[in-house]
Amino acid sequence: MKGQNTFLETLATPEQILGIFRDWQRLELGNALDKKAILSFDTTVRDWRADCDLAEWQTLGEALNRYFGTTFSRNEWRATMKSEKQKTLRNVCVLVATRATLPKLNELKVLGKPCRLASAFFAQTAVKAISILAPGKMPMMKTKLNLGHRLSGWACLAGLVSLIGGSLLEKPEWTVVGCLVLGFGFIAITVFSNLPPAKVRLEGCGTFADLSRLIAN
Repeated sequence: MKGQNTFLETLATPEQILGIFRDWQRLELGNALDKKAILSFDTTVRDWRADCDLAEWQTLGEALNRYFGTTFSRNEWRATMKSEKQKTLRNVCVLVATRATLPKLNELKVLGKPCRLASAFFAQTAVKAISILAPGKMPMMKTKLNLGHRLSGWACLAGLVSLIGGSLLEKPEWTVVGCLVLGFGFIAITVFSNLPPAKVRLEGCGTFADLSRLIAN
């Protein structure tokens, strides 16, 4: 495989650009994403910005230029996005696709034979690779909270139970302990919520082979 190029640059299609926007939406909203709210070509720019909590059209256009390596002017973005109630993602995707290029897998030779799965494996760079190489196929991301975060939650629950129990049973010592534990739990949750999760996985992708198949197909 030495000297072989894993990627071939090709012009993007509007469908691929829409797929990337959907991947961003899926990563932003996760399990809270309503299937009825999934982005489509008919989604207005206003609804797109509101649902995905995006910046004003000027800043959004600049960000899209940086991501896709395009050089659309402010006037071009204005004509594509304004008015936001009438312009749709079809307008945005068609414009971006006129200049944006996306990498296409070049089938590397493994033991003398072209192998698309091997090409996908060697091309991986996690989430961004999936979004660019397989637009619209980003699987749902599942996370498992770190141990400290989970224990903090249990501490809050224990403190709340102690607080309520002390109030009902007229045991002031329980109430004091409950307040202390509850306060400690809230502080701990704040601290541990800023730490990486214990586990992150892509739904349906248990191995590198699964991830490679997703990209290759």
